[in-house]
Amino acid sequence: MTSPFTVIISYDQMVLLIMALFMFVGAMRGFSREVVTSVGLVVLLALLAQPALAGPVVDYLSRLVRLVLAFFQSHFSVDPDVLLKYYQNAKVPFSSENPYAVLICALVAFVLLSYGTRGHEKEASALGRLLGGVFGLLNGFLVITLFKEYVIQYLLQRSPTVAAAGRPAGFSVAVQGVPTHGGISGGDSRLLLGVVVALMVIVLARNLMKHTGNAKKGSA
Repeated sequence: MTSPFTVIISYDQMVLLIMALFMFVGAMRGFSREVVTSVGLVVLLALLAQPALAGPVVDYLSRLVRLVLAFFQSHFSVDPDVLLKYYQNAKVPFSSENPYAVLICALVAFVLLSYGTRGHEKEASALGRLLGGVFGLLNGFLVITLFKEYVIQYLLQRSPTVAAAGRPAGFSVAVQGVPTHGGISGGDSRLLLGVVVALMVIVLARNLMKHTGNAKKGSA
């Protein structure tokens, strides 16, 4: 039997590679589109740090999904008693106490919509592309942080041990140096505050430079 072939990847190197990719894409997209993506990612990061904020929405979504499942499982019955029976037996993989599955789906959908659609705004300036690259770098970091937090808070807690399987795979990938503690929910709220402050400072600086440039053109 041949021994399995394992490719070992450093977590830090993977993070740098992903952030560099986001920076390149951000420079191509420009400042205006990247800053909208940054705001959305910060909101998702805040919800991941404080899942109770998303509790009411997730609870409503859970009830709605269970009702739809009950309607289909009852073969489109409109009898309240029949629907209630199937509704009580319906199971969904998320709830207000465990909203991480919804949050990660929202993250994937948001990233795909943000980076998979093309805007109709005018061509970005040199400053816009530079700031777009900076925000793209920040967005890459936020996406990695969100995925890491999801794995730590949801997957590892639900499956703390891995049972031995059959024959090992012939090819596998191992990531070394992955943090085993939550950076946001573990008490490091300064990271989130720093991201918000950085967003505000860069946006204000850009608006100030734009206003100064317009004032010079008006006085010329």
